[in-house]
Amino acid sequence: MSTATTTSNRFDVLNPVIAAVTGAVTFGLTMTAGEVFGLNSDPDGGPATTLPEIALYVGIVVAAMLIAVWLGLRARAGSPRRLSATALGLAIAAAVTYVAFWSGWPQVFGAVAVVLAVEHRRRVGSFSAATLTALILGAIAFMAAAVTCVLG
Repeated sequence: MSTATTTSNRFDVLNPVIAAVTGAVTFGLTMTAGEVFGLNSDPDGGPATTLPEIALYVGIVVAAMLIAVWLGLRARAGSPRRLSATALGLAIAAAVTYVAFWSGWPQVFGAVAVVLAVEHRRRVGSFSAATLTALILGAIAFMAAAVTCVLG
């Protein structure tokens, strides 16, 4: 028995570009909120963030976006199996990069992993074990990194 699947070439809310931008914006907002409202654990008398440091943060996040979007678009153009494997790989990458929450990579990779898992469900009609794992792991890494950016 075979399952009919379709590829998705349209630009919709489940597009990896939108997910990566959402992850990057979330990273920027949570880091800024932690700094502005004094919620993070940095000392108040510490040195201010300089413009070159901000440029470095932006560059690191843009690198994550390029990687996640490239992988996500390739997965969307392929079979559901590729979509599932990419979603799981990005979710694992989001969880592994949580230790470097300040890089924005967990938010970007986690957001794209969630979108790819949902796209897999839309195409096939149900979540596989891998896509359900990707959905949960990607969402947890995304949320945990966002909270840590505010409080950490």
